[in-house]
Amino acid sequence: MKQNRYFSTGRFARLFRNDLLINQKIYLFAAIGLGLGIYAFTYFIMATNRLGFNRQDDYIPLLIFYTMGIGVLIGTSFPAFTNQIKTGNYLMAPGSNLEKFLVQFAIRIVILIPLAMLLFWLGTRLAKASIISDPAIGFDASAIPDFHFEGLFHQLKSIDKLALYGTFISVISILFCGSVFFKRFALIKTLILTALMVGVVILTFVLFSHLFYPAETHGFDIELKTYKITENLFNVQLAAYLLGGLSWLFFLPLAYFKLKEKEV
Repeated sequence: MKQNRYFSTGRFARLFRNDLLINQKIYLFAAIGLGLGIYAFTYFIMATNRLGFNRQDDYIPLLIFYTMGIGVLIGTSFPAFTNQIKTGNYLMAPGSNLEKFLVQFAIRIVILIPLAMLLFWLGTRLAKASIISDPAIGFDASAIPDFHFEGLFHQLKSIDKLALYGTFISVISILFCGSVFFKRFALIKTLILTALMVGVVILTFVLFSHLFYPAETHGFDIELKTYKITENLFNVQLAAYLLGGLSWLFFLPLAYFKLKEKEV
């Protein structure tokens, strides 16, 4: 059948299994590193700030640093592309571009993120269990709250949470896309290119502000006219939500077509 040219369950399963066999040590050490890393980091923060670590929100900085580590793993997808010989062997391996794309997407995003979140939950729970109370300074380890995902960002509105989750997906999509575009040091190059693009966008807004609002704009200020769309939503907020939350719809297909281009 024609669709078998693009996707076959059997070929996908074989590619998935082969990737796990080839990179099993990398995945194993990555999982161990994430688990031990968040345990040690959380224990250190709790032990050095025993009287101050008493809110659910105190876990947010830990989660932010942890997601950076996840971003490193996602940004190093397609490890075969770091070597020209491995790249050739990978591209000539039986399987369509879509299947190869989905294998990396499944391992580095679909499986990695839930597994990493589970390790974060376990690591923080074990770190709390390792903290010993100290009556001499009035410290009770049971006062440290347990980590719960549902308690995060409770102060945000539903639309803000949705935009935050969408932005997270978009950021990891950019990192995933960069791993296809660049051969060596893909993560570093992706971060540099992203920073440059953000800088160009900011400078463009500054330029337009000087052109259209010369009286109100000074130096590198950005002048934006804001107005309410709904009672709790401004036009600038909506634009930011759409840009941050839906960028993945551009970068994931871009990564696939770049992979397809490499085969050619």
